[in-house]
Amino acid sequence: MSTANANDTPRKSYRTGSRFAVTGDLETKRAELRYTMHRKITCIHYDKFVEEFLPEAAAAPSKSTLTSSIRAAASLKLQAFTRHSSSKRVTRSSSAATRMPPSTNPFRDMGEPNSEKDMYHKIITALNKADICTGYKFVATPHKSDSSDQSGQAVDCGMYPDDELSRVEVAGDEDFGRTHWSTIEIAIECKSSATSGDPFDEHIDNDVPNADIRRKVLGQILSYMELVFDHQHRTCQYMILFLGDSARIVRVDRSGIFATHKFSYREHGIKLARFLWYYARRSATDRGHDTTAVRLDPRSGEANRMRKRVADVPESDYVAQYFKKLLDEDWPWWKLEVPNEANPKEPRYYLVAKPHFQAPGVAGRATRGYIALPADKKDDTFVYLKDAWRVVSDHIDKEGTILETLREHKVQFVPTLVCHGDVAGQETKAQAVWEKLYPNETCHLKHHKHYRLVMKEVGKSLEEFTNGMELVTALWCCVRAHQQAYAKGIIHRDISAGNILLCQREDGQWYGLLNDWELSKQLVHQEGPGCQPDRTGTWQFLSANALNNPRKTIVVQDELESFFHVLLYIAIRFLHHNCDSDSVPEFLQDYFDAYSPRKAGHRCGTTKLGTMRQGYVDLTTYNETEKGKPDAVLGFLWPGKSTKHKYPLNALFKTVLEWFHAYYDLHPDREGDSDPDSAEDEEEKDAAIAAPSGLLAEIARDMEAEAAEEQNRSDSESSSSSSSPTATRSRKSLEKLARNLDSHTPMLNELYKAMKKKWPTADRCDDRKPQKSERWAPVEDPVAKGSKRSSDVLAERFGKPAKRSRVR
Repeated sequence: MSTANANDTPRKSYRTGSRFAVTGDLETKRAELRYTMHRKITCIHYDKFVEEFLPEAAAAPSKSTLTSSIRAAASLKLQAFTRHSSSKRVTRSSSAATRMPPSTNPFRDMGEPNSEKDMYHKIITALNKADICTGYKFVATPHKSDSSDQSGQAVDCGMYPDDELSRVEVAGDEDFGRTHWSTIEIAIECKSSATSGDPFDEHIDNDVPNADIRRKVLGQILSYMELVFDHQHRTCQYMILFLGDSARIVRVDRSGIFATHKFSYREHGIKLARFLWYYARRSATDRGHDTTAVRLDPRSGEANRMRKRVADVPESDYVAQYFKKLLDEDWPWWKLEVPNEANPKEPRYYLVAKPHFQAPGVAGRATRGYIALPADKKDDTFVYLKDAWRVVSDHIDKEGTILETLREHKVQFVPTLVCHGDVAGQETKAQAVWEKLYPNETCHLKHHKHYRLVMKEVGKSLEEFTNGMELVTALWCCVRAHQQAYAKGIIHRDISAGNILLCQREDGQWYGLLNDWELSKQLVHQEGPGCQPDRTGTWQFLSANALNNPRKTIVVQDELESFFHVLLYIAIRFLHHNCDSDSVPEFLQDYFDAYSPRKAGHRCGTTKLGTMRQGYVDLTTYNETEKGKPDAVLGFLWPGKSTKHKYPLNALFKTVLEWFHAYYDLHPDREGDSDPDSAEDEEEKDAAIAAPSGLLAEIARDMEAEAAEEQNRSDSESSSSSSSPTATRSRKSLEKLARNLDSHTPMLNELYKAMKKKWPTADRCDDRKPQKSERWAPVEDPVAKGSKRSSDVLAERFGKPAKRSRVR
């Protein structure tokens, strides 16, 4: 079923959860998780919950029917175990297959807990004593976090397979264990208060409470769900909440969350017992495990082959070095099956370790990237494997299909497809259940299908560029790729520093590769505003206009602006410039991460928007000096003390920002601003880098004819502009400048002109962005702690959703 109308815009942008964010403590990240789950949470009655998600527990069958069904399930499990002998959780013991479901409340004789800590012990003891889940054990893990989890989070309790208890470090029945996200079957959280500890509220239209303390609990359990998804390959997962004398059962997939109404486990604990009993006897697939992902035994031949492949590789082999770093023994390794649409009967198999990239969040695409080794022993060539939950829409093609189309049209500097396809039978269910329960209302949950894609090229991060010349060359390649794709009717819509990679040619030169076409669209489907107020792309690099209008159709000007933001983001971190080094983290926070709070939601921060409006990067607040006037405009410097050379990026920044200033000045709802100096730097006579050869020579041949014509036009337009940064230009002059953003050619020409200039051979410096190990925080938010900002602000930003009829 197509849900194009509701799913036209694929995902929300993460600010603090993004890998490009300067900072983001746990509390902030949890707050953003709550924000991204707005209108994706639904509370329903227990009976309706089990009817939709665990129908075998909805009614009590006869003993003969029950025995027959369980034995059939056990047979299926055995077959699955035979096919996936390396899997750790494909099946559980079925020695109690003929046992009837529990008929008594396991908590009936449980004493009253005198603290939350006592709650862990009593609940876990009652569940284990009831022997409901054969093959599993319930363990309290409130204090020790998973050694592989840098956030240091630990869920109160969990249900773990018997054969994985050594990982949980349980020494005895009375001891607390260690949370282990890779093997936990069901996470369990306990709160002593049934009200203040409850993250849901079925008495409110969106099922999310208003009280800050309860909303923080919601962020807490969402972060636990995220960790389970991150460490395992799951199609869905379940969680149990003990809230005072009450309980909830929660189910989450990549579309949204369903939770039962609160029920008293003291009085109706049989509900929980029956749920667990039937759940434990389900197949791995029905419990939410992706059985096309087989966990490797660390001692297996396949795991040893992964180690051996990179045991002795040169430092120059950057792909092998990447793979070697990802062989984290604390992280699960997998053998993944990838569908092959070109030949459906012959899927491909790949060996992977820790993800090279993992998108944040609970609901959404949940993209993971792996450097993968073919399982076929005859092939030792690394590839890049992408695992995601794509949005199902008539207007969004599969990324592999897009790549095939780009290659057919001979678009340069894009990945080469190896194989791709949807994982059979794996799609979200939450949106279908929601539509069934509320047939007359608009569904805000998106329909996702599990999808895998393998590409030939394994690039390295743009952050690993060698010098400024290489950085600008990579940008040129990717703008060229975008131009050629656009000419064939495809727009990328997610330009970011993470989607521009550096790849090495056979001659050793590096070029840019425009990656991640999963959010791209055909231009024929771009007409009209987006259908949902979810921003497409990466927050840090979205255009100011796109951030200020989440429904905005992404156009060429937005994409070219995103390319500029990428260049600025990398350059101010790694190149020499006149911004105080100690102020760079604050600038990164203000320009790329910050937002302006509005009733309609987060909007563009003032620093990015101000730069676009005024046409230069203002450093007045970042260069505080005791003597003299500080540098007010960002400028890049030639390394060393010599002032003879002018750094090539300055002319590029001045020209391009001049275009954006004109474009924003002409926008109907923008105010006019001052104009920067448009004079260009003179060409230097002595070359610091050799004349173009190889890739640069190819670019030169490609650009000369086009550049000559464009240069004439650019020169005539630039000559009409004043050199005064405060001069007011005529509308006609602004229109000429803004037209440079109507196509890719002027931007390509400016990048090419910069490439032809003289560059220093060693202009890269140490990264000025704070690392995870460094303590840095932005200036404290001036909003008073007691102000109305975190309680019901989402209702203000999005408007209260229409009331819906309650499903009892």
